[in-house]
Parts: sequence; structure tokens; C-alpha cells
Amino acid sequence: MELRLIRLEEINFDDTRFRFNLDKPDEKLIFSIQRAGLIEPVVVKSEGQAFILVTGWRRVEASRQAGLKEIPALVMPLRWTDLTLFRLAFFESYARKDFSLAEKALIIKKFIEFGLSPEELIEEFLSRLELPPERQTIDLLTQLASLDWALPSIHCGRWKLSTARLFLSFFPEERRAIIGLGETLNHNQQAELIELLFTLKKRQKVGLETILAVEEIKPLVEAARDRQPRAGLELLTALRKRAFPLVTEINREMQGALRQINLSGNSRFDYDHSLEKGSISISFEARTTEEIELVVEQLKQNVKEGKFDVLFGLLNKKIDE
Repeated sequence: MELRLIRLEEINFDDTRFRFNLDKPDEKLIFSIQRAGLIEPVVVKSEGQAFILVTGWRRVEASRQAGLKEIPALVMPLRWTDLTLFRLAFFESYARKDFSLAEKALIIKKFIEFGLSPEELIEEFLSRLELPPERQTIDLLTQLASLDWALPSIHCGRWKLSTARLFLSFFPEERRAIIGLGETLNHNQQAELIELLFTLKKRQKVGLETILAVEEIKPLVEAARDRQPRAGLELLTALRKRAFPLVTEINREMQGALRQINLSGNSRFDYDHSLEKGSISISFEARTTEEIELVVEQLKQNVKEGKFDVLFGLLNKKIDE
């Protein structure tokens, strides 16, 4: 291998065969390169009159934004195969970062394209990627990786495997609609959105388009697609109400019952909003023994007045939805 300076214009940026890191350069990296240059060389493959990036996509993009014209690069020997180079790229990143599900999907897809068998993937890489070492995992993630238009959203949303599995159960045109709806939501909210839409579709035996066209849902869908503030959260609330009307009503009653309980010490109540656990947790702050004793007495008084009976009655209602 040879260490040398290469011009950015010599890199073929259209050739992304080795790329799987979906992170974009942040301001700190760009500023660092502006001040000190690119200290760590990238790895490239020489092909014709151009260079193909093997590692360092994020650093190269930061170098471009920092105004650099040349960067240090390790030019790998021509005898090295693409599979060998991709192994190098994988292990160079493996030691540095936690891969998102979208990145894991790309890694699996590219290893297969470079000639690694499913059996070799299962034996050597799936456990390293914290994935179930099964052929079904490979099939699911190669399918996910083929949706290149969706990968940035899946990456930013930090999806889990269970979310991806539900997502792929939708028709192709429905998947595009789902991605458009969830872009302002965090991972947990995106996962819930997909679960709610899956539940409604399965229960009502209709297509996603019909679910989203309902009178009280449609304007929220349009607002979410326009990325209006809180539109995604309001859509989630409306879908919960349609998917689980009884649970929604009990949660509303729970909030009212909790407001009737008076405790000092910045007290907080928490419970499982799916109502599956049937329990409640209480936390409070205290600086003295007297403050603890006061909260204990207040708890006893609320119990005596039957306020907790109301709470547990709501939490233990039989729900069949």
C-alpha cells in the first residue's frame, strides 16, 4: 500500500460500492479539518484514472465542505479483492461506532454482493452486528437495504429489527406513505406509528390509503407530511384512539383520577399506558425526614379517601381490543 496525497477531484464519488456509513459530517469535524487538515488518511482503491473510496466517506465530505483540495490517502494494492477491501472497511468502522439498523442492512447486502455466503455471514458477522444469527435476518435486511430511498429515515430514526419487520409487511406504495408521516417523530414514536397502522389495517381489513383518508385523520396526515410542529404527535393520538378506543378512554380517566391525588415533595406518578401491567409507581423528592413523613401521611389520607381504589379499578379493567 502507498501513502500519498490525492486530489478530491480524482475521487469517483458516484461509485459507492464500499459505502455503508450513513452519518453526515458534523460542524465539529468540519471545523477541525479547516484548522488542522485531515490528519487520518482515508483508504482508496485505484481504478483507471480515478480513486474509489473504501473508508472515510464522512471525512472526505467534511474535507470538501472545509474547502480542501487534497487529502492524504492509503492506496491499496491492486491485488486486493473488493471483498477483502470491504472487510477492511467494516472492521475499521466496527471498532469506532454502533451501527444503525439501516447501516447493518447495507453491510449485509454488500457482503453478499461481494461474494460472502449466507452461512459465512451468519457464522462471522451477524453476532458481531447484534443480530439474530438466522437466514431470516439476512433475507429481511437485504430487502430493507434495497429501499435506498428509505434508508436515511430509518437510519435517523434508529429503528429496531421488529419495526423493520412490520414496515416490510406493508405494500411498497404504503411504505413510502409511512416514511413521509414519521419524519418528525423519534424512534419510539415511529415504531408506535407503524404498529398502530399495522393494527388498524389488520383489524379493518382495508388498505393504508383507506385508513389515512378517514375524516378526522386526513388533515393530520397532510400536516404531518408538511412537517408542521406537533402534527406527528397529534396523528399518533388520533390513531391510538381509533386502534384502541377503550384504552384511550381509560388513560383519559386515569389522568383525571391522578389529578385528584394531592401529594407534596414534587411527587410524580407513572404507569404503563398500554394498561398491561396494572401497577403504578410513585416518586417524590425529600430533603428531611419530616418531608418523608408528610408524604407518607398524605398517601395514607388519599388511600383512606378511596382515591387509589379508583386508580387500581381503572388499571385492572378487562380490555379486549
